[in-house]
Formats: sequence, structure tokens, C-alpha cells
Amino acid sequence: MKKFPLFLSCLLILCVFACDNELLGPEITSEEEVPVIPINFEENFGTTVTARFLGRVLDEQNDPVQGATIQIGNTVTSTDIFGIFSVSDATAFEKFAYIKVEKDGYINGSRTLTPSSTEVNNVEIMLLKEDVIATITSGVTATVNLPNGTEVSFNGNFTRENGTPYNGQVDVIIKHLSPDDENMDAMMPGMLFAQNASGDAVALETYGMIAVELRSSSGEELQLAEGSISQISIPVATSSNNPPATIPLWYFDEEVGYWKEEGVATLQGNNYVGEVSHFSFWNYDFPYPSVYLCITLVDDGGRPLPYTSLDLYSALLNATGTYGFTNAAGTECGWIPAGEQLTVTIATLHCNNAPFTTTIGPFTSDANITITVPSNLSTTELTGTFVNCDGNNVTDGYIQLFINGNSQVIPVTNGSISYTVVYCNTLDFSLKGIDITSNQITNIITGTLNGSATVDVGALSSCTGFVDTDGDGVFDTFEDINGDNDLTNDDTDQDGTPNYLDIDDDGDGINTADENYDGDNDPTNDDTDGDQIPDYLDAVDVNIFDSEIIADGCNPLIFNLDAIATQYVNTNMSYAFYETEADAAAETNVLTSTYEVAFINFTDGSNIYVKGTNTITNATAVGNIYLFVVNEDSDNDGLTDCEETTGIDDPDTVSVPSGISDPNDSNDPVDFTDTDGDGLTDAEETTGNDNPNTQPTPNGISDPNDPCDPIESSSLVDSDNDGLTDCEETTSIDNPNTPSIPSGTSDPNDQNDPNQQPTDTTMTFGGPFGGNTLSESAGTIDLLVSLNSASSQNTVINIASSNVSAVAPDDYTPINTTVTILAGNISGTPWPIQIDIIDDTDFEANEAILITATVISGAVTNPIVEFYITIEDNDSNGNSPQSGIIGVCGDGNGLGVFDLNSMDTHYLNGNNGTISYHQTQADADAGMNALTSPYTSTDGITLFVRIVASTGNIQISTLYCEVYTTPMAISGLSLTECDGNGDGLAIFSLQQLDAQIIQNGGNLVVVSYHATLADAENNTNIIFHDLYLTTSRTMFFRVRHMRGGCYDTGAIDLIVDPGC
Repeated sequence: MKKFPLFLSCLLILCVFACDNELLGPEITSEEEVPVIPINFEENFGTTVTARFLGRVLDEQNDPVQGATIQIGNTVTSTDIFGIFSVSDATAFEKFAYIKVEKDGYINGSRTLTPSSTEVNNVEIMLLKEDVIATITSGVTATVNLPNGTEVSFNGNFTRENGTPYNGQVDVIIKHLSPDDENMDAMMPGMLFAQNASGDAVALETYGMIAVELRSSSGEELQLAEGSISQISIPVATSSNNPPATIPLWYFDEEVGYWKEEGVATLQGNNYVGEVSHFSFWNYDFPYPSVYLCITLVDDGGRPLPYTSLDLYSALLNATGTYGFTNAAGTECGWIPAGEQLTVTIATLHCNNAPFTTTIGPFTSDANITITVPSNLSTTELTGTFVNCDGNNVTDGYIQLFINGNSQVIPVTNGSISYTVVYCNTLDFSLKGIDITSNQITNIITGTLNGSATVDVGALSSCTGFVDTDGDGVFDTFEDINGDNDLTNDDTDQDGTPNYLDIDDDGDGINTADENYDGDNDPTNDDTDGDQIPDYLDAVDVNIFDSEIIADGCNPLIFNLDAIATQYVNTNMSYAFYETEADAAAETNVLTSTYEVAFINFTDGSNIYVKGTNTITNATAVGNIYLFVVNEDSDNDGLTDCEETTGIDDPDTVSVPSGISDPNDSNDPVDFTDTDGDGLTDAEETTGNDNPNTQPTPNGISDPNDPCDPIESSSLVDSDNDGLTDCEETTSIDNPNTPSIPSGTSDPNDQNDPNQQPTDTTMTFGGPFGGNTLSESAGTIDLLVSLNSASSQNTVINIASSNVSAVAPDDYTPINTTVTILAGNISGTPWPIQIDIIDDTDFEANEAILITATVISGAVTNPIVEFYITIEDNDSNGNSPQSGIIGVCGDGNGLGVFDLNSMDTHYLNGNNGTISYHQTQADADAGMNALTSPYTSTDGITLFVRIVASTGNIQISTLYCEVYTTPMAISGLSLTECDGNGDGLAIFSLQQLDAQIIQNGGNLVVVSYHATLADAENNTNIIFHDLYLTTSRTMFFRVRHMRGGCYDTGAIDLIVDPGC
């Protein structure tokens, strides 16, 4: 349902601001000061008056709240199904009226306003749901958080309302109200008017609020015990700039209806943190001396603009403030900060054009001003009369107006209807009158706003009683759930029958009239399961839930089912637990309150079932309870506490117990001492026997005091970043876990000793033919592989062939061999690599072979090099090539853009002529429907090439279009490593990210890592070894497909965690 744009008789400012403390108002009273509080603070409110009120109560989804209790002074009433309440004669103060709202399942709401004694005072109040955020236990310190950073801490001491100590489970309800939220004005209690520590009346500008409520397991209200302190912390609003270091704290006194100063909050990081000794609404505000201001809005013609939204902004502090709606006379009054310039913003309810703004003030004393709102919009006044069946003016009623998707309420006090609408274009509307006194309504009136000055809706007569067409106990007017004055489009159960004609509105098999469980013949106020949905509109009248529970003990595991049921306490609900869904359906084999499972038979995450029964309606529903055990490992020896105390293996953990052991002794059952820090325990090194609970595996006996023995589990620290670990350089022994191979001992702090600078691997094609295109009569050809400069370590390269369009062994002899280039050399053995080209007698198109050189070990910058060989057919059937291949990188959607004209030279083969490309051979033969270049196609398309020689000879060849896959670089990639041993270094092995980056790319996708984005783009300075970092930094990767070389680049955030 859309928000109802109702009217608020309160003009105060909600501000988010930043300034030096001395500019922000009076100093904060220190704890040592004892201010003198005036006995009669109410003197600020003026004399008593009698006033009328009409308002609506909504929930956080902007849906109406029915059955909420409204209290104004000594007058009590309740809201109807539309959330509407009306009080015709309430006692209030001249400048202060306090409206309190209560509803089970919600935090108490309220509104304080400056009432009019001559006009109806219209209000909108939004109630906050009592959502339990966490359940804590008395006697235990705890901290409860909201996702946005709001935090409340507890010392574990609580009392009941009567002051007696409370012990047990405590349900915690927390709501954070931020000035960034456009609904904050409707959510907050009272208004931003307060009594400061000196007893003076001040206006407030807020940084945010927090509501905290505590409930016992049976639902009774709790408070902090006397002498207890709780810390409350809220995040600073995003719209706040340069927030001050300290700010006063204020709590809302529900008895009197205004805020009172108590304490100070300090800025810690991005949160304001303060301490409180009791819970209510708490407010982080700066106070300002206040003046009383009335603003009247009129249009160009001097006509008042009633019920018009009115927002105020603090121009000095660049802070946002809302709220207010003018009354029937176009006037709004309230308290504002004195001496501050304000910006007034008026936005029409029915148009998206830019709002009108103007600057007013500053004001140092009470004032009345009129603002003319110029507009090029249409303004129409709805006029008419509203009488009862006896022809007398309705004095306590309202018009329900539906216009532009919004439902509005216009009060009627003297039988006269007068409401000005500001809008764009043309709008349709509908309305009806409701006479609260006689419980009668009018017929629905429809019309159109088309720019005329007035629209007379005529004389509305409420001679029609509240009709109940379907006899279900709900009047038709209240079956208009969406408030659009159209009964035909309200169909809760979507059965095709609108609610006002449907005897079972929610389709649960129980007639609406029979869902009147309290016997008052009004189904609209029966909500037996407490979910804030009336039973007659609720197909499932059961408060059922899915939840989880953690076991106590080990063998057996004990699950306290009663504890979980109390979290969903409802006097009308009962719950029973079952092992199977069939048992729940049959209500057999009910589990006891403490459900026990043998540790050996338990599977983490298994579930049982809970069946909820509404004891009033007998409705039932079934939910899931998921069972978990905390795999705590107190001594961090790889075995959980339960595994150690029971000797039974937990299949969800890696380690396997060999018997019962001490869960608090890290060396029982295994000694994890590692003197030299090489990853092998001393026991593994001295015995050569593997400890399955550690990562490395010993390869025999080694020295437990030598971090470089054995070399394969030694530290990977490379101080000079030359590709050899320090241990490899000092011992000259190769670590098989690193790509580089030492050629002798060297200096671990000299990156040029030995020379480990990467060199380029280049593959050249030699022999008598030259180039990479040859005739199929070439016979045996040589493929030469070399380095451009000698390396200090051996370089091992794999050379392999693969089919493109040529087929082995029919067209060539395949190869898959290894070349080793020894340290100090630029070429290796075998050399050269030879490939046999098969000369056949078949007439065929040109064919291609892909040769790939992949570096297996060594320090090079281009570990993979691809080389294509094109074999030209020598069996003549025309003097132009019979085929060709064109390849491009794809666009990510499987498409490639081909420059067909780039192949002309290939097909002309040095001759003169013309070339055209066609989708079919028939088109090529006929010389029609030639394709244009560039040409967009998917992979694997064969085109036909028409070659017309200068002699007039025509040849038709083929062109194979290949779209190479472009791998997509994933985003948001990060890697966190611990500086676990406190040596200032965290070790990052980038290669562990290969699978995550490649994803489903297959074997032809390769990844390389680089220090800069430029290196990644140019495929230079590849990082082969692990990185040792002291601080977090960003690295880059290049993900490339070997076919075609198409690539993408991405970033990796390397995060050093010093505290893990």
C-alpha cells in the first residue's frame, strides 16, 4: 500500500549538522553540576484549550494499523480498519498536545504538536514493530548489534517493573532512527522539543535516535537494574559532515511527552557512543533556544493552501529537516531554533516537478509570516457539502479522497467541503464521506481534475448505513483495503470474488463471520496469532517459525526445545516437537523438552519439526528446527572438544581422534611443537612419521632446529625477491614447491646474485621455407625455440601441436616433446624440433596447425607462446587458395566482428581480381547477396568466397570464421593472509586463485599475476613466486584464452591481517 500523505501539526526541525561546539548552543552540564529545574515547566505550554484531532496510525510498511489505542489527555479511542481515529473534544495546552498510541506487538508511539483550537488537528504516527533482535541471559555481559553498526551493551543485571531482580532469558528489541530515513519524523515520539539540564525549554536538532526495550521470556517489561550502565552506540548519518566530538543525550519521558537531557555522547570513529542507566527512546541532539513561528501558505491568488507538505532546512548548518502539513487554513505553527536562517521547501503532493524553496529568518522572537507559493501548476478547489440523513451538517466526519495513487483524509467539522489540490496534467479522483457520529457513509463520487478553478462534488448525504453485502460482519466500506474507494479490486485470497462479496475473505475455509473469536461481532479486531494481520484476512492464523538451536553437552547432545519455544511466546499458541514430518501431521511421538541425540549418530544441520497450534482457532502449521553443534576446539589441536572427550570422530571435521584426550591440552593427543617453524613438528622431523593434523608431510628424518631442513617445507621468504627462497640461496638445495632452481649458493639479500631477472622466451620458425605459411610439399620442417638472453637456471619448455583445420596424422605428424635449456644457454635440446608435413594428392583448402610452447619451470616473462602454421594445398584446381581462416576475439556474448576485406590479399594470391563474400555457395556461384565488411557472426560459421580473376576465371573458396573466447575477469577478488607468527610478513600464494579466476574456462585458459595494471595489460613482469607483504596492497591478474590470445584483466586486494 502506498504511503498516506497525511498532515502533521508540528513544525520542528530534524537536523544533521556539523559545527564547532561553541557555535552549537549552550554548554553541556557536567555531572558535578546540580541544575535548578523550574517546578512548572508546563508554563511553556500556555493555557488549556479544547481541540479536535483526526489522524492515522501506520506501520513501517505504511499500512494502516487497526485497533491501536489512542489517548489524548483523558480521552481514549481506537483506530478503525484504515488506521483512522477521531477525537472531537480533547483537553490540551495552547502550545502543547500529547497524543499517545499503544498496540500489542509495537513499541509505544506518540506525537506532540501545537494544537489549533479552531481547526481539526491532523496527525500521522508510524508505529515500530517489536522485533526481537537477540536473546541474552541475565548475569552475563552481552553486546547486541544491528547490521548498520548500532550497538548496545549490557552488564547482565535486570529488574522487573516492580523493582525486583530478574533472572533468565532477556529478549532485546532495538530500533535505530536515522535522519537519513525519510520516515523518521513519523517514527519518532513526541516532537523535537525538550527540557535541558538547566530546566529551560529548547528546540532540538537531531543526529539520530535509538529505541531499546527489554522483555522477559514471558513478555513482561524489564529495565536495567539500579546502578547498572549500558553503552549505546549509533552510526553518524551519511548526510552529516564533520560531526562534533561531543553531543548531549536526551531521553523521551512518556509520562509528560517531551525530551529530557541526561548525559553526553562522544564521537568514536563513525559512531556516537554514550552511557545510559535506563531504557526509553534516546536522542543524540544539540539544543537551541526556541521561538514560536506560524507560517501560512497561499497561492498566487491569495488562496490558502491547506494540508500542504512543508519542509524546513537549516541553511546555516546545511542540515536536513522535515516535517509538517498545513491545516485547513493553510497555516502551520511550532517551535524552531532562534536566530537561525531557514530554507522552506514546499513540494506538491501530485507532481514530480522541482519543489518551491525560499529563505526565511532568522527569528529572535515569536512571529507569524505568510509565504506566497508561485506555481505554473494547476490548482483546483474541491467544494461541496456533507450532511447526514436528517439534512443536518456533519460535524464529526471525514472525506476519504483517492487521487494519484494516494489515499487522503479531509476532516469535516461543519458540513462544508473545501480542499485545494495542486497538480500537473489531468487527474482522476474518487471520494466518499464517512459520518463518524452516525456510522453512515455516502455514495462514492468520481470526477476529473482538468485545470478548472473549482470542482463541485455536490451535496453528499450519509443516508447509507454501513452496508455488509456478504453478511460477514465487516462493513463494505471497511472491505476497501487499499483505500481507493473501489470495492471491486480488493480480493485478499485472489479467488476472483472481491472481499465485500466473499464470505471467506482469506480463503482459509473458515467464514469471515466465524473468525469473530472475542464475540463482539467484529472480525476486524481479532488477531489471535499476534502477527498484526486480522484473522479474517490471514489464511494462516498460526505464529509458526523456522529456527535453529545449538546443542549443550557432547554425548548425548542435548537440545533445549522449551527455550526455543519461549522466543515466540504467545498466549494463544502452543507448540510441540517431532522427529519426522509424518509424526507432526499425526501428532504422535511428541519429543520431550530436552531432546537428546547420541554424538555418533548426529549430523550437523539435521532438522526436527515444530507444530504450532492456535488454541483459539485450532489452526495448525508446521515449521523446521535445524540442529547444530558448536565445533569448539579449546586447545586448537585440530580435534573438537567433543571428539576429545568422547573419542568419536565428527565427520564434519578433518582430524580423526584415536581415543579420549584432554580438550584443554594442545599436546594431547599430539605434540605440535615446531622449534624451527618450518611447518613440521619436532616429532615429525626426528621420527619421519607424519602428523595428519599438520599440513606438511615429512620425507624422512630432518633437523628440528634447522628451518631449511627439509627444504620442501622450509619458509618461502624471498628477501631479495629474485625467485629463489632464502633457504634455496643459502643451501643451494632446490625447493620443489617453487618454480626457480638454484645453481649454487648465493646471497639471499642480493636480487642479482644469481641473476634471476626474467627473460623472454621466443619461438622462431626456421628452415628453407621461412615465415609461417608453407606448401604441403615442404616435407620436414624445423621449429626453433630459444631465449633472448641466458638464464641462471634451467628452463624446461613443453612443445605440443594441436589441430586447427589440419588433421593429424593425415596432414602432419603430431608432436608433444620437452626442450631443456640449461642455465647459461639460450637454446636447448633437442634442437631443432622437427615436424613432418604430409604431402597428399587430395584437393583441399588451406589447413592450420597450432604449436604451443609452455614453460614448465624457469624464470621467464611469457610462459606460454602460440604459433600457427598454415599448410597450403599443392593440388591445383585453380590458382587461388581454396580456404582461409579468420579469427577475432568475442564480445562476451559469443559474437565477433570480422574484417572480411583483410582476407582479400590471401585469396588473390598475388593476382589481380575481385573478391566478394557470401553466406551460401549458391549466392557465391550467382554473385549475389554479397556481405559487407565488417561482418558480425558467431563462432564456426563458414562463408563462401567468390574470386573473379582478371582473366574472367571464377573460383569459389571457403572462409572459416572463428570467434575466440574472451575470458571475463571476475571482480571483487581478495585474499587475506595472517601474519600468524608475528614476523611482520604475510605470505600470499597468488596461484591458489587460479581455479577461482578460470572458473569453467577449461584447460586453454591461463592466468598470470602482475604488480601493475600496465604489466597485466602488456603481459610483462609476471609474478611466479609467493609474495611476502607487510601491508595490504592491490595486485592485478591477466586471464587469457590460449586460442586467439583474447584476455581480460582484473584486480586482487591482498589483505594482511596482523591480528589473527
